Amino acid sequence: MLLEDDVRAPESEDVPSPAAGRWLLPLGAALLFGVFIPLAYAALSGNLGIPHNDTWAFGRSAQEFARTGHVRMFNWNMMGLAGLLVLAWPVGASLAAQSVLIAGLAVLGLAACFDVLTGVFDADGADPGRGRRRAAVGTLVVALWPGFALLSTSFMTDVPAFAAVAGTLALGRRALDRVSLPWLAAACLVGLWGATVREQVLAAPAAVLAVALFRSGLRADRGRPTFRLRHVLGAGAVLLLAIGVFELWRRGVPGGGAPDFTVRKVTPEFVFAALMQGLLIVALTVSPVVFAVVRPRAWSRPAWTAGGTTLAATLLASWDDGAFLGNYVSHDGAYPSASIPGRPVLLGSGWWAVLAWTACCSAALLAGYIVQRVITDGWGLGIRPEILLFAVVTVLGTLVEVVQGRDIYDRYLMPLAIPALALLLTGPVPALRDMRTGVRSGVRVGAVAVAAGMVAVTSATLLTNAFAFDTAVWRTATRLVDAGQADAEHVDAGLVWDGYHSPTAMADHVNRSIGLDVFGALRYLPNNSPCFVVSPSSHAAAGWKLVSVQHYKTYGLVGKAALYVYRVGGSQRCR
Repeated sequence: MLLEDDVRAPESEDVPSPAAGRWLLPLGAALLFGVFIPLAYAALSGNLGIPHNDTWAFGRSAQEFARTGHVRMFNWNMMGLAGLLVLAWPVGASLAAQSVLIAGLAVLGLAACFDVLTGVFDADGADPGRGRRRAAVGTLVVALWPGFALLSTSFMTDVPAFAAVAGTLALGRRALDRVSLPWLAAACLVGLWGATVREQVLAAPAAVLAVALFRSGLRADRGRPTFRLRHVLGAGAVLLLAIGVFELWRRGVPGGGAPDFTVRKVTPEFVFAALMQGLLIVALTVSPVVFAVVRPRAWSRPAWTAGGTTLAATLLASWDDGAFLGNYVSHDGAYPSASIPGRPVLLGSGWWAVLAWTACCSAALLAGYIVQRVITDGWGLGIRPEILLFAVVTVLGTLVEVVQGRDIYDRYLMPLAIPALALLLTGPVPALRDMRTGVRSGVRVGAVAVAAGMVAVTSATLLTNAFAFDTAVWRTATRLVDAGQADAEHVDAGLVWDGYHSPTAMADHVNRSIGLDVFGALRYLPNNSPCFVVSPSSHAAAGWKLVSVQHYKTYGLVGKAALYVYRVGGSQRCR
């Protein structure tokens, strides 16, 4: 356990920890497992040069911008994206270079996350070496978020948004601590860029500015150094003006996917399930730290009530709707809805049942821990105010999106791991030597080991399976085209292939003339009729004739799985 020696006797707090330099090990592991190993594996397996998930649209937009200097969207993004296109402009013509760029942003994001968490512990008065070690452990936990490794090599907006949030909070901490206007401007600029990639990033600069605004009034009365009120208000006004101008421009871009504030009809059950599933993916990721840190024996009755209620609620949501929001953390692999159903269940159904239980127990402990911290530390929870405010604004924003009927995916919530870890690791952290004896300590060590192992294995499995499946689909479809059997736009190989090779953008309305047996996204591609279907399912639809079976390894190096190539009858465009 990397938290050894974190708890000391009071009289030894001023003595430098002998483990002060060991923070490099978990930080290096975070970069290795979160970025460098996935990047190397993607390069060796041929995944750098093909799009993944929504990259079919985002990557095409980047290629168009790099080649022509014009912004072209494909009616698929529901976020800004433009800031990422501008950043990728020098390398955007190459899908592989796009992936490497995202890997670079992942490194910056993890480094900024480490800096943010280090600042939390510095403010807590901890020994610098011990604070860096806790921050490094927290950064490693973030890097093991199921799906982070896959996202760190894909031209998606999640890692850039995470990097922007972490960077804004890191710069904002310096601005607030040093009462520095240049640092405040830098935080706002990074946050502004992030908001042009994904709007939710705006919560980070808003939190920094709100704390600066509050202090400008409070500290002025006490004669302490503070920002001038007009400077803070001016920075906020410039930020809002820039966002407003961007949104006005964006709404004029065809297929720009500007936010739609129309409220859809949703049920209370939908809202309840989405919120519980969102809590569960965050709780699952931080579960090793939760099980190591939280000690419910010392809880008050309100904390026990909160924990018990949360356990019951998450179990109920898991039973009815599944434990997780989906899209990346799914039993049949990452983004399963991007292909025809039929992908194999990964690791077995028992694995996912234990994973759900782990997440539910972690969520219950986390909820009780928060209530107990409110009781002992007040509503500020003993962490930096801008981090707490960022978490509150992000949760409220997510709630608004859910109530509006929007789809919320697990990857959207990655930035919430930062405040969760800041809260957990600023409390009393047991030393490893104190967890080695006794039945309770053995149970705690076992729970930490099981949780860490399951999170790490799940993350690695999602990465290797997605890379194996995507390359198998891409190569199978490419062979059909290279053999002259069909044009690329007349091969239905799932969303990524179909969208990337579609001559036009996605349509707003479905084409009812295309049968439901063909992958659903194809019905949104105008004037497109498939000649061949590449499917993970062995069940042929009416009018399909099996042409070949292509085998691939489920987990990249091991496992057996297959793709089925069908000829579709009735199309006049087939060769």
